[in-house]
Amino acid sequence: MAIGTIQKSILTDIANAIRVQNGGTDTYKPSEMAAAVLALDGSKAGTPFQAAAASGTGVISDAVFEGIADAIRTQNGLSETYKPSEMAPAILALVWDVGIKMRAILLADGTLEFNYRDGRSSDVPGAVILDAWEVDAEGYVSASARPWDDVKLDVRRVVLDGDFSQGGLTDASYFFNGFDSMTEVRGFEQLASVPTFDQCFSGCGKLESVYATGYAATVEQTGSLALFGCDLLVGAAGYVPPYGEDIDGHLSYGEDGILTDPDADAREWVACTLYADGELVISRDAAPHAGRAVACAGHLCATARYQAIGVAPWRGCAQPMLRATFAADLAALSYVNFNYWFHSETDMAEVAGIGNLPGIRHMDFAFYGCDSLVSIDLSGLDPSQLESMDYAFASCAALTTIWADADWALPAGVSGFATFYGCKALVGGAGTVFSSSRYLSDVE
Repeated sequence: MAIGTIQKSILTDIANAIRVQNGGTDTYKPSEMAAAVLALDGSKAGTPFQAAAASGTGVISDAVFEGIADAIRTQNGLSETYKPSEMAPAILALVWDVGIKMRAILLADGTLEFNYRDGRSSDVPGAVILDAWEVDAEGYVSASARPWDDVKLDVRRVVLDGDFSQGGLTDASYFFNGFDSMTEVRGFEQLASVPTFDQCFSGCGKLESVYATGYAATVEQTGSLALFGCDLLVGAAGYVPPYGEDIDGHLSYGEDGILTDPDADAREWVACTLYADGELVISRDAAPHAGRAVACAGHLCATARYQAIGVAPWRGCAQPMLRATFAADLAALSYVNFNYWFHSETDMAEVAGIGNLPGIRHMDFAFYGCDSLVSIDLSGLDPSQLESMDYAFASCAALTTIWADADWALPAGVSGFATFYGCKALVGGAGTVFSSSRYLSDVE
């Protein structure tokens, strides 16, 4: 621990700055100054005592100034370093956000927290507040008009605290627009009385979950292009909004709803691990195989009815996906939809274990454009719950054979629009060959 000399006037300046900020008349030993800085909260009790600058020098430990600097950084949320002579001005520059108001508070872990209370505070234990902004009750006419727009790419999740609904927000348009790193929103029930959500979630390409407890709207709610580009957002019943969807009628837990009750989340997720040898393993177990190098990994919701290209977490990985393996533990899932999972996987030449998937309901565009796929084995796959196979194998130009159990039979009413569109090499077991007249035929 280093010890050095310091001008006594610097310590007097620091003590005077503390008293200006707290309105007090206390005197402080050097060892007490850091705690006094941490105790500052913007409230000023009276006329501050201002000591005359002392003359001469004194001997003091560096730890004293390190503690004061740490206290200043805790108060202002900055990462600046301070010389002793810079500490008094830094203390005088501290400002506090006081009064009861709606605030958006950015935390160090990437959470953007919305609340309504007296002063800046967070419900997250141990939270470090980086910045905060007052929320306008009348909302915003554009994304750039909201005060937190500059940090939109830093937000990993949003939390709406239990007091936020008391603030009187009348318009949530553009609130989360362009939060491209955000994966979840919690406490959405706090917006049940807000009528307008224009472009609220637009551009939230990584958003997967909007959690709400007991959501019951108290007004008619609309929102133009509110769900634009939310390709990964999955509601409680597996609903995924189409590209560019409005929010009208989708704030629910039902078949066409984007909300999920955190206490009744029935969605099921699978781990997707692409290894360096090109094999993609889809399993309920996220742990990678011992001794195998992982190229990239992520997850998909097994019950989601995805509606866009590029939802798979292995897309964009430097390692091409050469073959896909469905693990045996997938049989424990309730059911599966795998719309778009392998869309345009032009290098994938092999699929194994597809019979491990239980109760497939939707497989629209599942293998669309898989140019290297010559055959696929559907043995063991139960088709009795299938509802839709639109474009399932379309544009698989090299596909010659689809293996299936002898008792394979599709249920009545299944949709199969253009299931084999462009499969010019495909030949059935009875010798049926591709015909352009069946481009738009149902699979039945």
